[in-house]
Amino acid sequence: FVFQLPYVQFCASTVIQEALARTLPKADEPYEGYDSYYEYLNSKYRRKRDLLGKGLKEAGFAIPDYDRTPGGGFFIFARITPELRRALPAERMGPEYTKNPAAPGGEARLDWALCQWMAEEKGVLCIPSSPFFSREKAMEGASDEFIRVAFCKTDETIESAAKALMGVRSDKVLIGSSLVEANAE
Repeated sequence: FVFQLPYVQFCASTVIQEALARTLPKADEPYEGYDSYYEYLNSKYRRKRDLLGKGLKEAGFAIPDYDRTPGGGFFIFARITPELRRALPAERMGPEYTKNPAAPGGEARLDWALCQWMAEEKGVLCIPSSPFFSREKAMEGASDEFIRVAFCKTDETIESAAKALMGVRSDKVLIGSSLVEANAE
């Protein structure tokens, strides 16, 4: 038996489906000062998206202009700029790091290398974009310039991530709630 947790949210039992159907009309009622629960959620997640987006931009990533580009979901697809590419230590693109059986074709490209380096050295966990592309497109490099970052987090987590992101272009790392020199003890 293999338990596949990611699919649980898409396979609600009949009892849960019935409960949800009975509850949905309540979401149209005023909630927390908003005209409906839907407006509350929309406002809440736009604010979280904008908070994380600001941190990503300040760290040197490019993000979509949500006034012109449709938003949706709980993720930002951020572009890795040339400045951030230069911040990645060159050895992270060497064979010691790029051979990765989990990556498309077994080769970790820029998106994987940057995400792994940020997790290991900067305390920021992001998602490589290549799993969201076809294997062929990922191997051609179509996903190289992007990372995926979730904003369905607490404000405190987003603020901490934004602070840690500031260390991506420097020799600083996040320890507790402070950015400190990487070689400091």
